[in-house]
Amino acid sequence: MQRQAAVRSCTSASPGMDTVRIPGGRALVGTNRPVFPGDGESPLRERTVAPLRMTATAITNRQFATFVAETGYRTEAERFGWSFVFSGALVHTEPVEGRVAELPWWCRVEGADWLHPKGRSVSVAGLEALPVVHVSFNDAAAFAMWCGGRLPTEVEWEHAARGGKPDVRYPWGDDEPDATDPRCRFGQTGSPEANPKEVGPVAADAFAANGYGLYNMVGNVWEWTSSSADNESEAIGSLVPRKTLKGGSYLCHPDSCFRYRIAARISNSIDTSTGHTGFRVAFS
Repeated sequence: MQRQAAVRSCTSASPGMDTVRIPGGRALVGTNRPVFPGDGESPLRERTVAPLRMTATAITNRQFATFVAETGYRTEAERFGWSFVFSGALVHTEPVEGRVAELPWWCRVEGADWLHPKGRSVSVAGLEALPVVHVSFNDAAAFAMWCGGRLPTEVEWEHAARGGKPDVRYPWGDDEPDATDPRCRFGQTGSPEANPKEVGPVAADAFAANGYGLYNMVGNVWEWTSSSADNESEAIGSLVPRKTLKGGSYLCHPDSCFRYRIAARISNSIDTSTGHTGFRVAFS
């Protein structure tokens, strides 16, 4: 799909975004303890990164609304007329127009977009502090350009997520989070006992920040990076460019999608949006 025309730059100094400094130098990426080797999680290797700044949280609905109000931007989900919603998150009987063949729990829902995260009957009103979702890579890149930033690379993202720590599994270390000591939003699998209203992200600054002052680098929502999915098997043969996403989401679970880990990675096509994908912005 053709990219929407470039939007004009942010007219204010900052659209209500707090940023933190990420020091440059030696950076680690990957792991020698892969859970999903086919995703390209390994090996652990060293890279060098320049200093940068990064938004302390994923971009929120409030911040994205400012962008839309100043530019008139329409997301790809709005222009397509639908987006993917997790079946266990559907609060009402929404018009499900189809499902992903390999992942049938993802429903194509008419009217789902960033303003209506679970379909037409659910408004984003009251959810201003939550990460914006149903944004494609193209939408995220447009926002970043508007505020004078860019999307981080995968190496920058992992370096920032470690928060100054060495080879650790999570931003806080190697201790496993659990239901009684949550350090990230995960495990919202939408089981029959789950309340659909509660299946979704929490506030972008929930839980404690890591050593660099970044919130929710794992769990809550997947985050777009600018890195191409050039070493993942699922990228082979794709007609639409794919970009790497990091951090896992509220749907990840240790018994299935154990991807709320720093080294975990997936990819998606640049025009795809879902109810568990957002982004944060980097500034060189």
